[in-house]
Amino acid sequence: MVDFRNFIGRGTAAGGKLNIFAKVVFAFVNVGNGEFIDLGSAQAAFKGKIDTVFYKGDLSLTLKLNEGGKAEVTLNGNRASEATYTTSGSKLTIEAKLGSNMQTITFEPGGKGNVETFLGVKGSQTIDVHLAPAEKPAVA
Repeated sequence: MVDFRNFIGRGTAAGGKLNIFAKVVFAFVNVGNGEFIDLGSAQAAFKGKIDTVFYKGDLSLTLKLNEGGKAEVTLNGNRASEATYTTSGSKLTIEAKLGSNMQTITFEPGGKGNVETFLGVKGSQTIDVHLAPAEKPAVA
């Protein structure tokens, strides 16, 4: 089984405040904030708020990675108990049917020093954001 923490920004920990950035025209701007309230090798829970032209409101995501590429996902209160996940390099992709809609959720570390988490949600809700540490990480 994979370790979820390999697919998020280096140094990200439960309780660490994160700024949420989205690309607006040619630049990334701060559109909200949040934090991982739970973060382990096989499970995670993120809670935040976003204010963009495309999406405004709460962003809550919980997931549990199970054996054999199976997963459980809850996105903004909609639960999928029979989701699947795959990995490709440093990218984790989760396919979940939430209600009558398919959602694809991706996680991948990135940014300078891989301290950001690129989070993509595609489907009935589409959100592409970077979760960046609210405080600059210590130089290693």
